[in-house]
Amino acid sequence: MATSGSTSYNITRDGIIKGALRLIGAIAQGELPTTDQTTEAAEALNLMVKAWEADGMPLWGIEEYDMTLVSGQREYTIGSGQTVNIPKPLKVLQVWNTNIAGEIDTPMRILTKQEYNILGNKTSQGIPIQAYYDPQREYGVLSLFPVPDSNAASGYHVSFVYQRPFEDFVNATDNPDFPQEWLEALKYGLAVRLAPEYGLPIEQRQLLNKEAQEVKQIALNFGLEEGSLYFQRDFRSW
Repeated sequence: MATSGSTSYNITRDGIIKGALRLIGAIAQGELPTTDQTTEAAEALNLMVKAWEADGMPLWGIEEYDMTLVSGQREYTIGSGQTVNIPKPLKVLQVWNTNIAGEIDTPMRILTKQEYNILGNKTSQGIPIQAYYDPQREYGVLSLFPVPDSNAASGYHVSFVYQRPFEDFVNATDNPDFPQEWLEALKYGLAVRLAPEYGLPIEQRQLLNKEAQEVKQIALNFGLEEGSLYFQRDFRSW
């Protein structure tokens, strides 16, 4: 028997909503949600997706950005419409500087807020070897140490790997900003969020929540990077 040859299956925002409403018995098979049901479920879906950003570092949500240095500039604001015009990173996971002429990458140390605060002269200039990322409400601030001097600005750039936010569901036909293995988790997760509003009995809600957690955990486990973990002493030069 021939297979389809297709692996591009996807679902829209309203498809997820209809599936979730069917799971909790709010609509029957073949029935369409009301306008209010769709609007309220879309709000719940977006709230859930934003909450899921706190689950960790999914591989498809990790991106890299090459940042141009400015002589004498210590802080670089990152966010939509900011100096670095990308969606505000949830976390900065890795930073390095690159010698443009030699294409040599040098890892930079990511500091905690306490470590950055106790640095001595934060206006010292040179080639940046340390960085601190402060994720504020609407944008983030990446602070470099030492502050780039003219040599660093002309001969180096700084790259960082970051966890980006998930895209919103805006239109009825929007596909999820998730890979295919997360589609079922989105449907079940939304059903759990909507169940109390539709008066689903507590026993059924508990069972639904258990199923949703199992489906989500499978997707989470698949999305983690596989590799070795090494421990060593931390030799600091500052």
